[in-house]
Amino acid sequence: MAHVQVEGEIAAAPDAVWELVGDFGGFVKALGAPVELEGEGIGTLRTVKVGSNVVVERLEALDDEARSITYVITEAGPLPVRDYRATMELAPAGDACLLTWFSDFEPNGVDEDTAITAVRGIYEGGIAGLRRHFGG
Repeated sequence: MAHVQVEGEIAAAPDAVWELVGDFGGFVKALGAPVELEGEGIGTLRTVKVGSNVVVERLEALDDEARSITYVITEAGPLPVRDYRATMELAPAGDACLLTWFSDFEPNGVDEDTAITAVRGIYEGGIAGLRRHFGG
């Protein structure tokens, strides 16, 4: 099983960042990707369009107090992964917050390094997008 973990500081209050990250659809929308939601609460499906492909994710856990959200990918589309489970956690960091985004998965159709590089790129891009969103 492969593991990826990326951390990034966001120049905004943890509550403000959590308002976006803790919204299963809002986070993706804020980064400019088309997203559709089906259902409410745990079990909600999030469909994200990636070019002509789609990635479908299911909300597995949401803890507002701990500022933690966990999801799994049910349809990986162009991503070279299977059995993917990811968590995003926020923690205060002075006047900012620290986002830790990590996952475990099996590579699918590619070697482990290629799959890790693909997932790491998504996380780094997402953190960069959050920094831009919050003016950082």
